[in-house]
Amino acid sequence: MKRGVVASFGEVGHLPGIAHCAKRHGLKPVVAGVDYAIFAGDALPRHTTPDGKISVGDIHSRSGAIVRSPHEGWGNYLAFGCRGAMRTIDRAPLTGMPLYWMRHGAGMVCASHLDLLTDLVAKFAIDWDFVAHALLFMNWRTGRTGISGLSELLPGTGLQFDGGRTSLRTNWSPWDHIAIDRDVSTHVRALKQSILRSVAASSASRPEIVVELSGGLDSSIVAASLKLVGASFSAITFATPGADGDERHFARAVAARCEIELVEIQHGDEEIDLIAPPERLSPRPGAYSVLGGVDRAFSVVFGSRDRAIFGGIGGDSVFGLDGSVAPILDACATFGFGRRALATLRDVARAGDATIWQALRLSARARRAGRRLGARRDATFLAHHIMSQQHFSHPWDEGEEAASQARINHVQAIRYILDFLDRPSRWHDADVVAPLLSQPVVEQCLSIPSWSWFAGGRDRAIARAAFAANLPAEVAWRRGKGRLESMCAAAYLRQRPLLRDLLLGGRLAEQGLLDVAAIESYLNRDLVEGDFDYFRLIEIGDIERWVRAVEAGVSRGPSFAQRRY
Repeated sequence: MKRGVVASFGEVGHLPGIAHCAKRHGLKPVVAGVDYAIFAGDALPRHTTPDGKISVGDIHSRSGAIVRSPHEGWGNYLAFGCRGAMRTIDRAPLTGMPLYWMRHGAGMVCASHLDLLTDLVAKFAIDWDFVAHALLFMNWRTGRTGISGLSELLPGTGLQFDGGRTSLRTNWSPWDHIAIDRDVSTHVRALKQSILRSVAASSASRPEIVVELSGGLDSSIVAASLKLVGASFSAITFATPGADGDERHFARAVAARCEIELVEIQHGDEEIDLIAPPERLSPRPGAYSVLGGVDRAFSVVFGSRDRAIFGGIGGDSVFGLDGSVAPILDACATFGFGRRALATLRDVARAGDATIWQALRLSARARRAGRRLGARRDATFLAHHIMSQQHFSHPWDEGEEAASQARINHVQAIRYILDFLDRPSRWHDADVVAPLLSQPVVEQCLSIPSWSWFAGGRDRAIARAAFAANLPAEVAWRRGKGRLESMCAAAYLRQRPLLRDLLLGGRLAEQGLLDVAAIESYLNRDLVEGDFDYFRLIEIGDIERWVRAVEAGVSRGPSFAQRRY
């Protein structure tokens, strides 16, 4: 494992087991003491900062000066501190390298991947409260995992262990970066500078880079930024047989503008397996089955070649793509119902292909309803008794009460997308960089007023304006986005009998978490235009696949290749 981390603290008897596990997975010692040891993969950079902490992973300076403490820098790191009996671990904000931890005997063990804990834990037990929560609040990630006793050290948080007790602290919160209004032209310049600096820092030490270039705005901005900072890179794009998922025209235009090689991969519904167990165990339901074809195609093209993977993940969330009327209410609260608020009303209506009157009615209704706090529920196909469950807590919950609906929407969108960062199988143990989710870029975007993102009647207006001169016009100002509906619908219809067996005869149904009658009724119906509830069944199927894999201890069952014949 090139990018794994495993460590043990406080229990001398665990050190031989940790050392054996590290050796088996190819991890090398970072530091060791009488009652602690840390191991990491060769591909992870190591730094010792003047404050005595050892960081594993990327850590960049904001000012160009030496980073004296991890909190002064940004990146994708874990920082370990050992002083006296106190052991500390800090994870970088936002995309920080994953770390899972659990108490083990009198000590504590932690690892970046569940595979690294299997030598120490005889069998993992399912946390069924978590499973019920995951079904009701999709992608609402907290420190709790689906494995009993195992927690995640969330991005921007720190863990302290004094040999007996553990405690958590919050080191970074989005609410600290909400700033006052500034001129739109200032936003444009500042955002572009922030993205370019982040891309330059992330690409400087990476000689081989491939961009997952969808042809959408976000990944195109990443490609344009790599070109502007002088990085050497190529790109790959995936297309479906249906027109809704074929964006090759846009990807080709960006590749030509950046003068880079573009690898084109076409894949169809026959490459999607909704039933097979996940390839590897993870602390939560991980791999999306609908992305399995993309994952396999990526592996075929690049094999074991170690390239850094850059992409535009998080762009929609960070660039304020809010489909509600909340920015209108924000503008009214700031300026009163005058010229500026009316301009926002017009811009948001145009961006959403609505009339001014429709937007006005929706705004009045939203104002009467008040703010919506907390996670979105989706009770479709779930048993009635779990619908009253409250979502688990998260450090970012503190501060939400004082924010406007538009700000709440912005922060929640960032929270939701962070749950996606470790899901695609093609990213396992790979060097994945999400420049648009880097700490400086997110902080810059949080400071931009919600209504500015819709200036001129287009969503993500600040980002579009920042890079319009560096992108083909058809990409910089395009309104539509690629979709996978036709391919996923075909996969669902082809595998519907197998999906029926998976869901109706599975562990979730056995635990009483599903509305079995509603699922059976839906499976017996033909799809009609505009009906996308089959996506919900696929999501539930992904959780069922994960539960079965964890209970089996390994990913068992016929592979995708075996099941095709």
